Amino acid sequence: MRRRTSICQLRKYPGAEVRSIFDFWRDVPNGVHIHPADVDVLSRVDHGFELRCLPGQWMGPLATAKAVFLYLSPGLTPFDLSFALDPTGQRWHALQRTGCHPLPGPDEHGPAFKWWSRRAGAYGAWGDLRAKIAFANIGAYHSRTFDDLPLLAALPSSRAMLDWAQGALFEEARRGDRIVVCMRSARFWGLEPGWSEGGLVAPVVGRGGYLRHGPNRVMLEERLRQELLGP
Repeated sequence: MRRRTSICQLRKYPGAEVRSIFDFWRDVPNGVHIHPADVDVLSRVDHGFELRCLPGQWMGPLATAKAVFLYLSPGLTPFDLSFALDPTGQRWHALQRTGCHPLPGPDEHGPAFKWWSRRAGAYGAWGDLRAKIAFANIGAYHSRTFDDLPLLAALPSSRAMLDWAQGALFEEARRGDRIVVCMRSARFWGLEPGWSEGGLVAPVVGRGGYLRHGPNRVMLEERLRQELLGP
């Protein structure tokens, strides 16, 4: 059967050395719990990942989103475990990996909807935002808490995300093509808290991935509202 190629996956990035993160995940079959490139590392070391879940290195239309929020790794809920065994959940994850699928509504993935809608609630109604916002992680695998940055640095999937972000996504943000806001582990993303250039912003944030109160928060939230809900 001929594979259908999404228009999002045809997006070109500057420089032959920048490999699209969508290309990296494109040929991973539905229901696979570990990217083949990560198998050797994860078989050699102790880790806190729940590998019975399906990987989720991003959520939402990362290829086209007007605003991208950067985090460290996906969390873990009981729903993630049951969803990984459900053919509907496996198809949903496959659609997410295209980089074109909108963020989930409450009937698709309840815990994920609750997580992202609470963090994006200041920018508009969730129905207006789900096709305009994406969340990207350095890590692809679920865990309740995770701080083992050296392990993430050893995983090919994490390096693929960082290479694409630094070589393509950040350049788009600096040009003003979209806004990229780092909400967790700024230095591991190659950014400094409090730094910004064009649409690439690394604000001072709390550990839970929320902007801290103050004038900078007000200005950034207003900028995001204008970008996401404007003409």
